[in-house]
Amino acid sequence: MGKQKSFKANPDTSTVATSATTAVSAGILFSSFDDSPSAEFFALVTHNIGRHQLRIFNTRSGTVSNDYSSENKESFTSLSWGNVVDNADLAKESKANKRRKSLHTTKVVALGTNTGAIVIYSLAHGSIVKRLTNAHTTPVADFVLNKAGTKGYSVAEDNYIVEWDIVEEKEKSKWKANEKSVRKLALSHDETKLAVAGHTISLWNLNDQKVFKKFTGHASAVKELEFSNQDDILVSIGDDDRYVNVWDAQSTNNNTNNLNSLTLENNVIQIDFAQSESSVLAVSEDGSVGVWQNASSPAMASGPKNRRKMARATTKQPDSTITVVSSTSEDEIIPILSARFVNDNDNKAVMIARGSSIKPSFEVVQYVNEESGAVRDNIVLTRQAAVNNLINSGSVAANNLKTTQKSYNEASVKVIGNTDFAIKAPTMEDHIEQASSATAATTNAEPSLAQRLNEMGVDDEATKGDKGIKKKSNKPTTPSAGSLQQVLLQALHSGDKALLEACLTQEKPEVVHTTIQRLPTAYVIPLMLQLIAKFQNSPGRGTGLLVWIKAVLLIHTTYLMTVPDLVAQLSTFYQALDARLAVFPKLLALRGRLDLIQNQINNRSRYSQQDDMENGVMGVYVEEDSDDEAEQEDIGMSEDEVDEYMSEDEEMMDMEDDDDEDDE
Repeated sequence: MGKQKSFKANPDTSTVATSATTAVSAGILFSSFDDSPSAEFFALVTHNIGRHQLRIFNTRSGTVSNDYSSENKESFTSLSWGNVVDNADLAKESKANKRRKSLHTTKVVALGTNTGAIVIYSLAHGSIVKRLTNAHTTPVADFVLNKAGTKGYSVAEDNYIVEWDIVEEKEKSKWKANEKSVRKLALSHDETKLAVAGHTISLWNLNDQKVFKKFTGHASAVKELEFSNQDDILVSIGDDDRYVNVWDAQSTNNNTNNLNSLTLENNVIQIDFAQSESSVLAVSEDGSVGVWQNASSPAMASGPKNRRKMARATTKQPDSTITVVSSTSEDEIIPILSARFVNDNDNKAVMIARGSSIKPSFEVVQYVNEESGAVRDNIVLTRQAAVNNLINSGSVAANNLKTTQKSYNEASVKVIGNTDFAIKAPTMEDHIEQASSATAATTNAEPSLAQRLNEMGVDDEATKGDKGIKKKSNKPTTPSAGSLQQVLLQALHSGDKALLEACLTQEKPEVVHTTIQRLPTAYVIPLMLQLIAKFQNSPGRGTGLLVWIKAVLLIHTTYLMTVPDLVAQLSTFYQALDARLAVFPKLLALRGRLDLIQNQINNRSRYSQQDDMENGVMGVYVEEDSDDEAEQEDIGMSEDEVDEYMSEDEEMMDMEDDDDEDDE
């Protein structure tokens, strides 16, 4: 085996061959090839704006075959491949057929979520076909499926292992794991053993749900683990660990020590077991791949008498390394994002995904020489560097883009001024064109201006002037938004004040907003200036005019922000608003004082009435104009009786006067 070649980082390039140039730095949260022999698909999860995005690539064509984004406030916590029974087949086949025939399965990607649910995405349907819920209350750490697609196993941060019935989408059984902070699961090929890994690894017998082996050898939490094709060997890696531990997974012995330790120069981020033999590959953080042909056999020391070499016999260097460098500089390493064994070249090949997370490149690399059959110890591939851009630098498309791009020239930029928003006065040509098209206009179904005014309820013989508008006695009906918009355009274009006033009399918010929405941007500034002038000249009309002003400011905000010197034009409007708003605090203070005084007056009058009631004095109010009527009511007589009584009283008074004279 040759010596492994190392590459130094090039400070002059944007891509540096460090641990930062791995899948994590590329924005990839999870990535994995599918479990088919040819690794037909590659799935990766990236963090999009506010959501997680799943993209599935076809490794043969390099194109995106499926794309799915997580729902609102839902994020993905795990990714695994598998097959499930198609729901369409379940609906078609009867119970008898289900017993006789094997149901068709479809390739899926199972995604654990932070809500404790597991969503199963089908590549054939392009959507979520199953959702497993109501078993976990914490984020799902990992999920695995059996080959038939009828059963699955999941584990979450609550350390509970759940067995699922995929067809019925419900929980089948649930038990507590012995480990703390369980992160990964691995199902054996015969589906009788389940490896559960946290800081330690436990092998469960699924028949009785009991642990028959336990491995302790990682200094950190286990990151990934895989069973061999014969289910007799288990390999695992830990966080920030450059060793791949090989364990004896047979249930016939009690060996819990690691059989071998496969080592790389940098930390390992992903592993894979070959399907036909005990070959193992590992992807390191620096973007290279190491391959071991026989992972279970320990490395033999060259000198058996040398104790130091015997001590290092349990660690094994890779038989072959695969590295991709840039075509522009050999010191620049193109990181390998993920790798997997494929059945090309008699199962002596590896599929690699390299480059960008937006558009990764896929390639099959043979690590065995076809002629001699020997393992190639150091494989260095020279490829074009790819970054997270849709167009690669140096490509034909990139060169064409450079030639067609034009630099910014400030001299050619047009600056918009106030005069650009002025409406041109109609010229003689316009009158001639209008006269020539008069015959065609009469045949048009569009109503005339007089008809529009009649629809609005405005008299054609209204007084000329800004305020001399005469309305009909009946309440005018609200015009349609289209007709009001046309009349408003005619009023602004011709400068007809009476017609503009007729439009502004409409204050219904729905009509105003629809009219302003249909108003062309060239008429926004002239209308705004007219409204401001009327607001300043007639403050009493502020309530009606503010409906139009508010609609213009709300609907055409984006356009108004592009108008230069707009603040200077609206400064008088701001001053008028500030002056009117400055009076409000004083009026509010005056109103408060008046309320206090009125309240005191009311309280005093109420207290005085209560005192009179307590003293037995009742006040009777008598109007001045009804004195005679009050007297009639007091004595209980009619009008004739009162007249007779008054005449008799006068006679008695005359007789008394005569007696007085006789006495004298």
